[in-house]
Amino acid sequence: MSEENAVQPQGKGLAVAGFILATVGLVFNVFVMAAALLSGNKGLAWFWVILCAVGLVLSIMGMMKLGKTGGKKGLAIAGMVIGILAVIWSVSGAIAIGDAADQVGDAWSEIGDNLDRLENMDDLLDQ
Repeated sequence: MSEENAVQPQGKGLAVAGFILATVGLVFNVFVMAAALLSGNKGLAWFWVILCAVGLVLSIMGMMKLGKTGGKKGLAIAGMVIGILAVIWSVSGAIAIGDAADQVGDAWSEIGDNLDRLENMDDLLDQ
């Protein structure tokens, strides 16, 4: 019995994990950003950016390892492309969530100021 010492392609697990994280990041991005907008929580949006970036990094690492060991890189390339799209989409969503939250905060401050002025005018009219 002879054993073959063939080098098995390494990095397939990284490629699969990166592909899955990137795909989940891209598909569920709309729902997460909507939840972040409704709750006013910018942290959730930025957490999602990190999740998408981790998927991209894992795909790149898997592609590099598969390239060195001679494995097929199709899934890693797909994960990388989806990861790039997911990162771009989630960063733009997180920035938009931050801007929207700031504008809502400014609007509430303005409403509070106007209510204070109305109360002052009411007090003046009572005198």
